Amino acid sequence: LNAILPDMFGYYIIQIGGPTDKKDILAGSRINNHIIVNPDDSFPSNSLPVECKLDELPFLPESIDVILLLHALEFTKTPAAIIKEIYDSLIPGGYLIVLSFNPYSLWGIYKLFKQKKKNIWRGNWLRPSKLRRLLIDAGFNPGDYQTFYFRPPITDTKKMLFMEGLGQVFWQYCGASYMFVAQKTSVVLTPLNPVKSFAKPEKVLNGLPKPTTRITQ
Repeated sequence: LNAILPDMFGYYIIQIGGPTDKKDILAGSRINNHIIVNPDDSFPSNSLPVECKLDELPFLPESIDVILLLHALEFTKTPAAIIKEIYDSLIPGGYLIVLSFNPYSLWGIYKLFKQKKKNIWRGNWLRPSKLRRLLIDAGFNPGDYQTFYFRPPITDTKKMLFMEGLGQVFWQYCGASYMFVAQKTSVVLTPLNPVKSFAKPEKVLNGLPKPTTRITQ
């Protein structure tokens, strides 16, 4: 995020989901107005907290420049509706950054065999291909996704630090989490003036229209 956010400009950036009590995730953004949707009790002091349903965002259409969606689609039954709501809120050419858990990873394998599904393990993790299709159907142009964090879900992760280098080489699409950077595409329709007919009106006989010959093309 620190490599992506500085290259995005505008007036408003929104963070949906993710932690808000540890540090300001949007700190790397050059956009001044930060908005956090569904905040906890604590949030960065320079952010505006907004509490709402994710499929009913209280923002004007085409008013937001960048939206960061952090692991929120995994815990909703209507991911397509949320993506559509985000699309309507973004300006033409605005960006949506999506972070999601990857079922094609060591974490995804662990999730399959874990009996008690709590916290992140109870979510419905979307396949990257499915999320890409949802973004395209909503009108986004998703770029290539990238994955990260190739270590297994264990307590002492420092011992597995070497797996980060191996993962980037041998299974670079199997990280525990993946990210899409999608841009809103919109076609501006130019209204056309109604076509005016300068042909002379047909003469009528006794109020009846002039007969014509049927021509089959």
